[in-house]
Parts: sequence; structure tokens; C-alpha cells
Amino acid sequence: MKVLLIIDHFGSGGAQRQMVELACGLERRGHRVEMFVYFPQYDFFRPRLDRHQIVVHAHAARRGRPLGVVRSLASLLRTGAFDVATSYLGTANIYAEIARLAARNTRLVVSERTSFHDDRSGPAALGRRLLHHLADQVVANSETQAAWLRQRPWLRNKVTCIYNGVDLDAFQPPAAVPARAGDLRLLGVGRIGPEKNLLNVVAALADFSARHCWVPRIDWAGSRDDSRAGRRYCARVDALLEAHPEVKRGWTWLGLQSDMPSLLRGYHALIHPSLYEGLPNAVCEALASGMPVLASDVCDHPFLVEDGRRGFLFDPSNPAEIRRAIERLAGLDAAGWSAFGRNARDYASSHLGVEKMVAAYEALFERMIAARRA
Repeated sequence: MKVLLIIDHFGSGGAQRQMVELACGLERRGHRVEMFVYFPQYDFFRPRLDRHQIVVHAHAARRGRPLGVVRSLASLLRTGAFDVATSYLGTANIYAEIARLAARNTRLVVSERTSFHDDRSGPAALGRRLLHHLADQVVANSETQAAWLRQRPWLRNKVTCIYNGVDLDAFQPPAAVPARAGDLRLLGVGRIGPEKNLLNVVAALADFSARHCWVPRIDWAGSRDDSRAGRRYCARVDALLEAHPEVKRGWTWLGLQSDMPSLLRGYHALIHPSLYEGLPNAVCEALASGMPVLASDVCDHPFLVEDGRRGFLFDPSNPAEIRRAIERLAGLDAAGWSAFGRNARDYASSHLGVEKMVAAYEALFERMIAARRA
């Protein structure tokens, strides 16, 4: 099978990581894999593709000229004789769906990697989903997004959910266990912007400190959102930390991190307070590391965490609930920590392995190719 994978770039995002995992996994299974990107200057994951000798077609997009990307991709699809093409993320999906008109024999899968809650404009979101008429299949990486997409009549029979994949060999338990509650170290992961909900986390920690006279340490790994709204939000978070020095003393910005397996081993639990998600890599990787997760009760988090079994859930809009989830975690005894860690790793082994993800895509591609030949 010859497969083309289409995405914006190889930067450090979650979707980019998952597409690189898919490319390498399909290559391991003996398929011919090539990739197309249109912002090649962002190359965080490129070395891994080079090690696997995966061909990359790069078109350097010019500001305000999207048709150049579409023409370049259409030419590649027309001449490349690909059995299947797959795109990740909204803009890449649009480019792939339009370009595919030049290569009708290539089956096309587009993948939505976040939640409908992330839609900024109703008309624009509707337009993107109407373009899915031009795709053969739509993959969501969460059950909640897949269910929402199936409510659109034109998508009802061509939506599949495929969870993200984690390298289970790289992420190994056991996670650390605090010697006492006051030693609790939490890790947050993700680009720092409004959807990550850090203002309510700081408020929850201030409340926790007032009640218990200590505060867990939190380190946050991720780059800052450089959009105008993102910069404003980060400034508000910084100001709130300044207003609560007892929280700020235990808070560290780690910046972008590349070695997540090693990083996770230095913490007791992950805190993931997002207002919405697709399927967060950080949560999946923490579970694979045998680490409890404190997560917002949104989207697929209840499936991943299962309150009281692999961590604790909370209403992300309510700092008091976030504080109570931290209290529940801090109150675990040694047996509780052990059970949560074991449950987390077992779930990851059953549901989140990268080979499971690759096999699901491979099976979908094979069904599509067989249907075309029938």
C-alpha cells in the first residue's frame, strides 16, 4: 500500500507527533509512506522521519496564497499513484479535500484532532464539515467528537474514532510516589493559552494553601500561546501568580520539553485542566507511565481517567472542585497510589498503544481500497 500523509509541519504539536508515529508505524509494517507539509521550517520531528527514510514533499507556503499549496498537493496526488491519502488538522483537511479532486482514484481520509468546542466561527466550521463530502472517511481521535460528527447527516456513515497511540516501551511505570502528602509534585503539559485553564488552577492552589498551609509543586511544560489572545491570557496568569506568592514559589515554567518519558518520571501525577480537548497526548502518556491524572470532566477525559480509578475528575470552571481533586489525590495512601498506577498502565496497554493506533488506520485503509476494487 502506498500512503501519503498530509499535515502543516513537523513542529512540536500533538497532531504532528501522532502523524509522525503513524508514518513510522506504517513504514514498519512494510507500507510505502510519503509525507507532504507546507511549513517545512518547523522541523521538530523531522529527524525521526529521516531515520526511517520517509520521503517528505515540502511546499513552502506563501502568506495569503493558499492556492499554491493546493496546486502543489494536487500535482503530487495526481502523479504519485497513492492508494490512500490522510490529512490531519482543519486547514490541511481543506487543502487535501480540494486537491483530491485532481486524483479521484486516491482514497482520502481526513482527521479532526480537537473538539467542536474549539470552533471559532459557526459558518466557517460548517463550511469545513461540508467539505468532508469530498473525503471518503473522517477520523476523530475522541469518541465525543466522533459522536458529534455523526449527527451531521452527510457524515453519519463515514466517521471512525481512532485513539492516539503511545509508545508503551518508551513510557514505563512505575511513576514516583510521594513520601508524604506535602511532597506532592504535579506536572502540567501543553501550550499555555486560554483553553488550558491555568487561571482556575492558580485559584485552586491558592484556596488549597489557605486551607492546608502548604501547596503542591506544579511545573508546566509547554510553549506560550503567541497569539494576541494567548499573550493576554499568559499575562493574566502571571499577574495572578504574583498576587499569590505562596503558589508562585512552587510553580515553574519549564518551556518546551522533548524527552517526555524522562520528564514524567520526575512527578507524582499529571494535572490536565483543559476546558476542552480532542484526545490529549499528555494524558495518554501519563497513563502509560503508570501515573494518576487529575483532569477536567470534559470530552473523553471520563473514559481515559474514570474518576476514582486512574485519577480524579473536576469541573474545570470551578476552582473549588479542582482543589478538592488535589485533596483527594494528596490523601491517597501507598496502596491507593499503587492501585491507581497499575490501573493507569493497564488501561494504556489495552487502549493506547501506538501499534493499536497504526493497526486501526491500516485496517481502515485496507477496507477502503477493497471497497474501491469491489
